[in-house]
Amino acid sequence: MTAAAAAHARPRIAILSPAPLARSPRALKQVRALRGDHDIVTASRGDSPFPEIEHVRLPDREQRWGALGRILYLMALALHLYPLITRLSAQDHAIRAALGDRDWDLVIAHDVQTATVAETLRSRCGVLVDLHEYFPRQNEHSLAWRLLIAPYFRWILSGPVHRAAATTTVSSGIVEEYRREHDLDPTLIINASPYQERQAAPVHAPLRLVHSGVAAPHRHVEILIDAVKASEADVTLDLYLVGADSDYGRGLRERASADARIRVHEPVPYDELIATLADHDLGLHVLPPINFNHLHALPNKLFDYVQARLGVVIGPSPEMARIVREAGVGVVAEDFTADSLHAAIDALTPEAVAEYKAASERSARDLSSERQTEILLNLVSRLLD
Repeated sequence: MTAAAAAHARPRIAILSPAPLARSPRALKQVRALRGDHDIVTASRGDSPFPEIEHVRLPDREQRWGALGRILYLMALALHLYPLITRLSAQDHAIRAALGDRDWDLVIAHDVQTATVAETLRSRCGVLVDLHEYFPRQNEHSLAWRLLIAPYFRWILSGPVHRAAATTTVSSGIVEEYRREHDLDPTLIINASPYQERQAAPVHAPLRLVHSGVAAPHRHVEILIDAVKASEADVTLDLYLVGADSDYGRGLRERASADARIRVHEPVPYDELIATLADHDLGLHVLPPINFNHLHALPNKLFDYVQARLGVVIGPSPEMARIVREAGVGVVAEDFTADSLHAAIDALTPEAVAEYKAASERSARDLSSERQTEILLNLVSRLLD
């Protein structure tokens, strides 16, 4: 430890996220958990919701490379010249320029993309890599991705991530895959949401269905729209979508426009999401297992729905289904199709929905992030010691 670091009473932690901090629930929860006893600096795209904490705004995605940079990036991927990528990246350059001349006690890197630049920072206790999902199979439904990106991620896992002081991930199936394929032993920290003291609202008429998430083709949001369009039940559906101005998002808007019961909204900041969701009855999420991560998904939204005191209707994703059945908070559709979701919606009764909402109220503390925060704090304390 340098003399300057030794003289600094509070440990200094840099938190790096390639996604906007305001839309990164795991990073947000880390900042809130650690800021009381640590000096935090964050780096991400977009602004920070923490005005009292120093924040480094990283270049937006379209600014990271430039036209020539994108060509060089693709060449580096194709030729496996991976060390060049972090040197070409405007994001990594911004991190090094803003944070590289300081002494840190710990660096927390979100996703594999930041692990390479994170290990170049001067950190007394090394790097904690929050892997989130299983990156080598993240978009395995794409041939180009399997040929170009997956080998690059495996290289990062075998180098910077293997050299990290610790790793974390989001579900037990992903933990086991990292152990089996990469000799890593991530700590499991699920994407639970902070506990909120609220009561389940009375069931509305019509039933208010809601989904919050990303408007991306591999998320298959159209399944929710088609299920409600086919439903004869007295329901509405509100979609709060990130990226609704994309080609896919515009297609969803057009698809939904044929049914006045379905509305597509702009996303709300995460700090406002639970209150927005709470004005509904049931949260929907059907995620076809087109890749490994989808199969083992245990996403924020499931826990957001519980903290909003909603019932849930999901597809038969094994890790989500286990929690829904054990807690009794909702319905698991038979498969991942619109027809199956349509059938599940049409079978709902106000009495059943009221019981699902009551079950969310009973389960909210057990399914909150407070226990997960304890795991994070213990891990960080062990690393700093």
